[in-house]
Amino acid sequence: MAIAPIVNGKPDYNNVAVVYAGTNMHNETGANGFGTAGGAFTGGLSGEYEGAQAFLNETQNKIAKHNGLITDVAGFSQSGGYMMKMAAEHGKKMGFQTTSFDDWGRDQFGTLTDDQLKWLKNNPEMLRRYQNDSWANLSGRDHMYGTVSRIEGIGFNEHNTLAKYFDGDTLNLDRLAKDGIFAPGMTKAQVELAAKNWAKKNGDGKFWTGDDAEAKARVKEYLKLYGTYKIMDLAELKKLRKKLKASSGGLSKNEEIYLDNSEALLAVTTASQTMKDGLIDVITIYQDAITEAEGVWSEGLQHARSIGTELNESEIMDALASVSATEASIVTEPTTFYNEQIAKAKQLGESFDSLVSEIKSGIDKLVQSDKDLASQLF
Repeated sequence: MAIAPIVNGKPDYNNVAVVYAGTNMHNETGANGFGTAGGAFTGGLSGEYEGAQAFLNETQNKIAKHNGLITDVAGFSQSGGYMMKMAAEHGKKMGFQTTSFDDWGRDQFGTLTDDQLKWLKNNPEMLRRYQNDSWANLSGRDHMYGTVSRIEGIGFNEHNTLAKYFDGDTLNLDRLAKDGIFAPGMTKAQVELAAKNWAKKNGDGKFWTGDDAEAKARVKEYLKLYGTYKIMDLAELKKLRKKLKASSGGLSKNEEIYLDNSEALLAVTTASQTMKDGLIDVITIYQDAITEAEGVWSEGLQHARSIGTELNESEIMDALASVSATEASIVTEPTTFYNEQIAKAKQLGESFDSLVSEIKSGIDKLVQSDKDLASQLF
């Protein structure tokens, strides 16, 4: 279907979305979708794609009369699988954002031309893919191309669009965490809450194991899959400040400390990353300078030897020293200086890391000691 928002009683043709449904069941119209799903399972392009293209072009022709624009295209399950082709073939030309929900189909990147695959690699943000840990994984789909958000903990039978977890076009990570579900971009607090709730629902039931141990193991699984926690940005901190104020008519001392520390952590982390990016360049410059100094001395010495063929090695060295050209002045002294600067740069980076760890530790201790604050956060 094609959808346009109503603004002042009229369709907004500049924001048209085209949405494709999943495979119909055997007792519904269009049950031949099972056959085309089988084709996608073997790595081919779904037979539905031809009809999907036709509908896209039909929609574009209709809204062109109103100078309209298709801004979003999305598909679920089998249609989610061919969204990769849709993005690379039509999104590339028309500029719309493409989204797939729990896509079905083996290695659909194989349906792209070389040029289309190159475009997708260079523009992964133009194809958003939300993949549940459902039975759709059995189709052999990849987890590489586009911007992939793997949703872990929702369950094998939950092959769906995650509709109840979206606020507009954004996943509500707090809602996911409360249901024990992992998603990329979660803060440490959200991950720990999701792990705790997952352990309650899916624990092994053995009293000697305990939910706490299973929750800790689950947190490790998050870090293994997603790499790191997210640090709240300034907008999220402002939202949290507003929530805490509303809950009790003001901020407690601990709430103020928590928010101040969180803002400090954001500032230090941002500064740290910016600084480290610069230090990498600085360190590279110093390392290149050391290599260059060694090359200058080696080349100069070789040239002196080729000229002073009647002189022995000691006499050549004395001649060079008479014009202040020694290994110490050209290599040793500059290298010592450069190495000192490299060490200072690395030490500066380590001091930022230490400060980040110190602030994080302070935040964790504060939350652990204040149950009221913890309940507001989790």
